[in-house]
Amino acid sequence: MIVSYYQKPNGKWDEVTEFKNSLKTRHIQTAKVILDFKEKKCVKNGLNPEAGYDDMVEFYKRTIGDQLTPHLPKEDINEESEESLEKNTK
Repeated sequence: MIVSYYQKPNGKWDEVTEFKNSLKTRHIQTAKVILDFKEKKCVKNGLNPEAGYDDMVEFYKRTIGDQLTPHLPKEDINEESEESLEKNTK
């Protein structure tokens, strides 16, 4: 997952989230956040350098929600489903 931010002419910021199978030089140069779902690691984290892969995945699950789910590894989706079931049965 590649997340970049661009400033619009009106001064507001626009977030662009892309899901790619491979990285290009431009991604590494311009992205603020790059998460590798296959290797389960942060390749680049310019938003919060102290946060690890799991922290950033949780952050993006909260912010972009269902848009992220199809791109997560299957074991992450299964863990998420189990956690949701546990919360609902309590």
